[in-house]
Amino acid sequence: SGDTIVVGARFEDSNQVTITNGTIASSDNSAGNSGAAYVFRRTDSTWVNEAYLKAPNAESGDFFGNSVSMSEDTIVVGAYFEASNQITITNGTTASVNNSALDAGAAYVFRRTGSTWTNEAYLKAPNSEGSDNFGISISISGDTIVVGANGESSNQTTITNGLAPVGVNGAGGAGAV
Repeated sequence: SGDTIVVGARFEDSNQVTITNGTIASSDNSAGNSGAAYVFRRTDSTWVNEAYLKAPNAESGDFFGNSVSMSEDTIVVGAYFEASNQITITNGTTASVNNSALDAGAAYVFRRTGSTWTNEAYLKAPNSEGSDNFGISISISGDTIVVGANGESSNQTTITNGLAPVGVNGAGGAGAV
């Protein structure tokens, strides 16, 4: 977006749970496949590493960075194997560490002010369940974020405008957005 790019690295192994603004990234590799995203910015003809993004609840096997999307000063990063059973959005810098919904998935929103990146939100589907893979695909345009969940199993065949889908899990792996 403009002079900035984001690159996801779902197999990155750092156990870091904070954002690093600047050129340094963690060298601790004790959280296999936790994932990361790297932000690069161009000034004239020179590219620099602007930030190293990690989920505030990063754990082994989350695959944070499998999907990334950027619009202006906002980045969304998917972690489709994240395992929280949370079914609400958390605005701010925290995220659930409950791991009772294996592979439910999550998406994380980061916003830049000047050259500083912060964690703005932790997104979960309102009907999040294990194996939904919420965050397998992501796109952002302006203030609208779309998150795919290829394992979601609702048998609903209509669009829901509002908080929660109304179908029941009768269509294994049907998927949803």
